[in-house]
Amino acid sequence: MLDYIFFDAKLSNKFKDHLTKVDIEFKCEQDSAFGSVQGEIVSIADETSEGLLNELQKLYDELQGELEKLLEQSNEGLTMSAAGMEVKLKDGKLCTLRVTPDIVARILTVLEFNELQAFVDNIVKSVEEPDSRHFCHNK
Repeated sequence: MLDYIFFDAKLSNKFKDHLTKVDIEFKCEQDSAFGSVQGEIVSIADETSEGLLNELQKLYDELQGELEKLLEQSNEGLTMSAAGMEVKLKDGKLCTLRVTPDIVARILTVLEFNELQAFVDNIVKSVEEPDSRHFCHNK
């Protein structure tokens, strides 16, 4: 299953409405692993086509942008206790890396989100495909 987590019911409902519209079955559950922040996890089948996955990722990113704006307007962003970044593993599965929001916020003061994502993807690749050659080798 591929998981998408939401901290706002309206945004979660927008995502689920889209899944229904494009005829993708999904399951929902509440996630209490985030401490005081309750999230809803929306899960879909791993076998979803890559085209639809790209469309869903774009929608999810847009909804996360909406969440950021909502939090800025309500000053509730300060109470968030978790952040996540999604990476695609070597076997094609998506994995959410849970990160302290303070760390992400500090990094994003000097990097754009796509630069941070590329950095994290590089770390994942290095962990999945370790290179024991001398560090200064040329490829």
